[in-house]
Amino acid sequence: MKTWDVIISGGGPVGLVTAIAARQQGLSALVLESRASLPIKACGEGLMPRAVAVLERLGVPLDDAREFQGIRFLDGDTVAQASFRGRRGRALGREALMQRLERKARDLEVELRTSHTLRDFAYVEGLVHARVSAGTAGTLDCTGRLLVGADGLRSPTRRKLGYELPPRQPKRFGSQCHYQCAPWSDFVEVYWHARAEAYVTPLASDRVGVAVLSHGPAPAPEEWARLFPELIQRLGAAPAGRLRGAGPLEQRVRGVLAPGVALVGDAAGYLDALSGEGLALGFGSALALMGRFAAGELWRYPRDHRRITASYYRMTWLLLALARRPRCRAFAVRYLSRHPRLFSALLSSSAEGAWA
Repeated sequence: MKTWDVIISGGGPVGLVTAIAARQQGLSALVLESRASLPIKACGEGLMPRAVAVLERLGVPLDDAREFQGIRFLDGDTVAQASFRGRRGRALGREALMQRLERKARDLEVELRTSHTLRDFAYVEGLVHARVSAGTAGTLDCTGRLLVGADGLRSPTRRKLGYELPPRQPKRFGSQCHYQCAPWSDFVEVYWHARAEAYVTPLASDRVGVAVLSHGPAPAPEEWARLFPELIQRLGAAPAGRLRGAGPLEQRVRGVLAPGVALVGDAAGYLDALSGEGLALGFGSALALMGRFAAGELWRYPRDHRRITASYYRMTWLLLALARRPRCRAFAVRYLSRHPRLFSALLSSSAEGAWA
């Protein structure tokens, strides 16, 4: 039986980036995805500058992905915007991103197995022994030096480790769909409401993506007109394609490393999508994990993960506090509208540059 260097549970963007990073470190990689095809999930579809930097480093092509210059807040009649100071963000639909990551992974001879679900695992004498359900083919055993849980918000790997903690925040949910219309801005726009926030991403010359984050159950698209009338008027069309949802968003964890097992991406803990940094954090953590594993320094990964996610948690706690306090939020947006340099500095500190 073949022994893999890395077995990755989860074939989403973070799982594929982990596999690509493993191969570039000279490690063999097996990706297990429970769905019949690689997953397309709800997301804002804006790649922040640090996510772009990781993909460029890994050789994933983004030249034709639409650039966006920064972030724009709209709260009633008040508008505040901040531009990235260095590398721009890129807007890319999740399906297109998955296709590019899959192509890169296969070029590097990553083995991708869909309809394969991790059922159980045990770490014995330096190896992880995984029991995998393979659909009609029954079950099979896989052996690896490291198992990586990249299996999302509801991570079965995290649950099997007993690493889940109860949430601290009221439940929040997300939903996302596309609209067939020309973008009117080269910024990602955030429309604020007491009940929810809407994120608008310019995806192509004739398409925009809209993601809504809500306090409590996600409102249906037909309710968006009541929450965001100016936005819906600009869109001027019904949603095109499937509505996707996610949540509850907050996921707390006891740790990100156990004997023979590591967690990355949403499986390693998540607070909220308000900052748009989810993929960037997952990608950065995947690179750090594979670098440490290849160097025989896996024990250092938890410290790397804390460093990579520190600014995200600080910024997201602040944004959540504002989202729940409309008067404070309105004051903050007015203040940022009068001090664009400060807004740009705050954006740069949380979304740009490399992780030291």
